[in-house]
Amino acid sequence: MKNKNLHHIKSTGLKTPDHYFESFETDFFERLKEKETFKGIENPGFKLPNDYFNTVDNTILEKLKTDTETPVITLKSKRSFYYIAGIAASFLLFFSLVFNTKNNISFDTVDTAIIEGYLYQEEYTNEDFASLFITEDISETDFIDLNISEETLDQYFENIETEDLIFE
Repeated sequence: MKNKNLHHIKSTGLKTPDHYFESFETDFFERLKEKETFKGIENPGFKLPNDYFNTVDNTILEKLKTDTETPVITLKSKRSFYYIAGIAASFLLFFSLVFNTKNNISFDTVDTAIIEGYLYQEEYTNEDFASLFITEDISETDFIDLNISEETLDQYFENIETEDLIFE
């Protein structure tokens, strides 16, 4: 049936007798009260063996037991894979460090601007820098012969804020 024809159907197609639901309950209980309907049934059709409920647990458990052992297939352990992978990685690292000497990084090859940028971004204080120096290594004579050009001083005073020059 197509959806176009659904709006033409006026009835459901199911009918019940008149006053069926009003009298159903009373008719049902009257039939239960009549003993004659059950008198004709002598054998209900179901018969249980003797001691069925006493032995049913044992019989079910016996059927569930399986004495046959299934073969066990051992899978390769992941532990051996990790050992082999660790050894291979250590050899690879060793050879890359020993034979890759093209780019020797030393303190001389590091650009000064990179170091200054790193120190500036980390926001170290003067106390942090002072703790790195040992007082025995630094003497006043190291700073006596220090010649600073006027251009360097001018650039320093132009870039520094006046609030930083005030000492507490």
